Amino acid sequence: MKNYIKNMSRKDLVLLNIRKMYDSYGYKKISLPSFEEYDLYNENKDFIDRNVLTVMSPNGKLLALRPDITLSVAKKVSKDQSLKYSKIYYQENTYNLTKYVGYEEDEQLGIELIGKESTFLDFEIINLAVKSLDIINKKSMIVLSHAGFISSIFENFDLEYETKEQILDCINRKNSHDIQKILKRNEHISENVKKLIYKIPELSGNLENIEKELLKYEINVNTKKILSELKQLNSLLMKFYKKSKIIFDFSVVKNLNYYNGIILQGYIEDFPNVILTGGRYDKLFEKFGVDTGAVGFAILTDGLKGYYKDENKNDFEVLIVYDNSDFEKLVEIINDFQKKGLRVRTEHIENLRENESEIFNFDEKYLFENGELKKGGIVW
Repeated sequence: MKNYIKNMSRKDLVLLNIRKMYDSYGYKKISLPSFEEYDLYNENKDFIDRNVLTVMSPNGKLLALRPDITLSVAKKVSKDQSLKYSKIYYQENTYNLTKYVGYEEDEQLGIELIGKESTFLDFEIINLAVKSLDIINKKSMIVLSHAGFISSIFENFDLEYETKEQILDCINRKNSHDIQKILKRNEHISENVKKLIYKIPELSGNLENIEKELLKYEINVNTKKILSELKQLNSLLMKFYKKSKIIFDFSVVKNLNYYNGIILQGYIEDFPNVILTGGRYDKLFEKFGVDTGAVGFAILTDGLKGYYKDENKNDFEVLIVYDNSDFEKLVEIINDFQKKGLRVRTEHIENLRENESEIFNFDEKYLFENGELKKGGIVW
């Protein structure tokens, strides 16, 4: 086992440690089908922003390679009521149809905590997100937002769906200029609310400072309620983490048709993009007719390829080029190397003549010829 771990890539070892951490919190690993019925995605088009790769089954049913994990989890829970209050994790691939290369395959490691909204459940997920990122790199940060915060601001006036989506997109991109242009065209929105919406892209950092800024405006009862819940959550988080570890940014928005609570994104040093993403999506279960909710996140593990600068680039430690002289002795030699914890690859001399160093990465090369193992002309 020690040799197995020793020979793992840094990325695989990190993911192993993260999975062990999930196990220690009572999360159970599940497997999900790579193919789902196409209707699952066709009926939830606004939940996924990927093109679906389809295939026809032998019995004439249209199937799709899974473009999203969350929908598969929600479907699994809706079919198995014993999972209504479960804690699960997965390591699965998603598939996305692309314009030029055919399709992309991306790996995710994620967890889902099935259960209705509560401060402690949200804390547990954020806590595990922080711990997951710390295993990858101690210099990491979680950004929090809340889907209900934006919804509560929009609830006091009518907006066309398209206009609302435009505003949300601008908020997400912190584009205050275009928000102002859109709001000018909607005269029925009060000046107080316009100023508040215009301010949202700037509402980031420490929650206490954000609250002080919000109190300058007239905010409704639901916005105050959400702010109170976030203060309770933040108070618990600050007992275990520094303020620099967890910040709030209300410009982070997810699909409001599905997400209704906490939203989180994770970042690590020297990696420019989001490496972890998630949130509470109780509304998705409502669509499946299940009386429960869920909060979770996924680590976009493909982003870790090549991330570690000290990654061992070797494919194996020992290359043995052999002839047909003595297979029994060759097997004994291979076993001796492996007992020392070394990875051994064998290639027949007829198959590997020149430029093998351009094909493989390894430490040492041996020639097994006429029943003898030679390294640098020395007989083994």
